[in-house]
Amino acid sequence: MKTSLLFGITVLLCTSFAEADQSLQFPKEDPLISFTAPADWKAEIKGGSLFVVSPDGGDVILEVMTMEAGLDDDAEALKEAKGIVAEDFEKLELTPGDPVEAHGLVILPLGGDGEDKSGPAHINMAVIKHPDAKHPILFSIIVSKENAAKYGDACGAMFNSINASGAETAPAGETQTYAYPDKDKPDFSVDFPADWKMNKTDEGTYVESPDKLIAMNVLIVDKADVSDAEETLKKKVGERFKEITWNQGNEPEVNKDEALGLTATFQNAQASDGEGTEKYGVNLVSYVRKSGDKSLILLCQNPLKALDKHAEAMEAVIKSIKVR
Repeated sequence: MKTSLLFGITVLLCTSFAEADQSLQFPKEDPLISFTAPADWKAEIKGGSLFVVSPDGGDVILEVMTMEAGLDDDAEALKEAKGIVAEDFEKLELTPGDPVEAHGLVILPLGGDGEDKSGPAHINMAVIKHPDAKHPILFSIIVSKENAAKYGDACGAMFNSINASGAETAPAGETQTYAYPDKDKPDFSVDFPADWKMNKTDEGTYVESPDKLIAMNVLIVDKADVSDAEETLKKKVGERFKEITWNQGNEPEVNKDEALGLTATFQNAQASDGEGTEKYGVNLVSYVRKSGDKSLILLCQNPLKALDKHAEAMEAVIKSIKVR
């Protein structure tokens, strides 16, 4: 989904670190969608809408509601969504994104900025179309610009957790593939376990294990921007921890295959919030082709305890990466 459109976040960096979430569904009767929210956020039904509010009482407000537009009238649905926020916000700048199909749903992103009596805010909306519904569902998150950095990860995680209620996962042991630019003739492809949740993003895809212990981002970036992208990702990850050491203080491992015209760079880190706290592992891998103007970056994050359960799957993901 278009997380970067609103929150200025290139990737979701902490969903797998959440210790506890609450599972929510909408509508209350005969639910069509489900999503997760932080356990300490307050959720309640008011006037037929589901509201979820951050612990501070209002820096982030999430609302889920049934729309009046017909299910197949996308133009009217987007117009209605804009009209809803226009009632309370001035200086609105909202931009629609490309439709996303995931987990039995079609999602139309819409987002940007506005200003209400409390000040400037980011507005992140999604018109959600469920095949069994007569009307779309509007999923909206409004977060004050002042606290966007504080809540950006949580907001992005809630959007990426949207699912059709009761949706079935594929059988364990099978795989699902991310391919760029397409499956017929991909320059890059990566296989993930079929029961891991994979969501398209502006830059590639975000993948999460069912128990949320493993979070992976696949990013397609311009070849000229790979070094800058790596440093940006390392900085964002580092901001989450009190302690982090990359490559044990050494230079990253770089492998060049002249025959294939491919350079692969491997970086890893161990991180924690201080002595005696849980340790985390971070792996950052980039693949740069001599031909073409795009490169692939894979970022994987997990508590070290996740290796007991997922080490084989994580290794399989890395080995599955194919570069044309």
